[in-house]
Amino acid sequence: MTCVSQCAKYFLCFFNFVFFIAGGAALTVGIWLFVDRSSFTNLIGKLDQSDFLNQTDADVIQMIAYILILAGALTFIISFLGYCGAMFESRCLLCVYGILILLVLILECVVVGLAFGLKGDVEKGTQDFLKSTIAKYYASSGDKADTVTVAWDGIMSKLHCCGVENFRDFSENRNWTITGKTVPDACCIKENDVLKDPTCPINPTASNSYYQTGCYQAMMTAIEENAAIVIGVAATLVFVEVLVIILALYLACCYWRPQHVYRCVEPSGKE
Repeated sequence: MTCVSQCAKYFLCFFNFVFFIAGGAALTVGIWLFVDRSSFTNLIGKLDQSDFLNQTDADVIQMIAYILILAGALTFIISFLGYCGAMFESRCLLCVYGILILLVLILECVVVGLAFGLKGDVEKGTQDFLKSTIAKYYASSGDKADTVTVAWDGIMSKLHCCGVENFRDFSENRNWTITGKTVPDACCIKENDVLKDPTCPINPTASNSYYQTGCYQAMMTAIEENAAIVIGVAATLVFVEVLVIILALYLACCYWRPQHVYRCVEPSGKE
């Protein structure tokens, strides 16, 4: 085996071993969440001294478990095939591995293409989904805060925005309107984590809040401002996937052994 083949072999082994461990960890956590949510949340609560997961809606936890199980299982299986194929020099496993990675790459390209081709529908669908989370899940008090509430508060505080399009999105939530507040505290301008104007949640204005700035547009602006990072990450991901496909198929060719070798044998028995 040449030096190039050796380097390709050990690179694939290392690369797939890392993802094998990561996939196994995700699969384990997903199964743990699905089978025994309480023990997992209690453990996390003891480690970070928070009650975040216990406050999270059971349906959200279940969805997270399904996602972890699916993503972990796929990563675990594909990386296992790649590792075994490279380590044991199996052209069959390497070909299967290369084809699976190629399918993943094609699927990613299709998703990106559809996202650009159906940009208007995707934007509307995304906005409708975000509004539904506010209308159905946003809690008005801290002791009832769930995952969606915490996520929204973090987004609004970080991006200096309020709601999906503006503060009126919160009027769709009946649990919120009965509090008498117009906007959550996260929509208000703060100084040292204290509201600049204590009356902001009831009477938001342009000077004490971000009530007219929608979070969807704020997120799009943030993505555009960091377009170079987004493009760089995407390009790196595609490059790694293409490199892995090439190395897998290259090694498969190196390990190729014809099933039948015909030799010319003279009557004397000499070849």
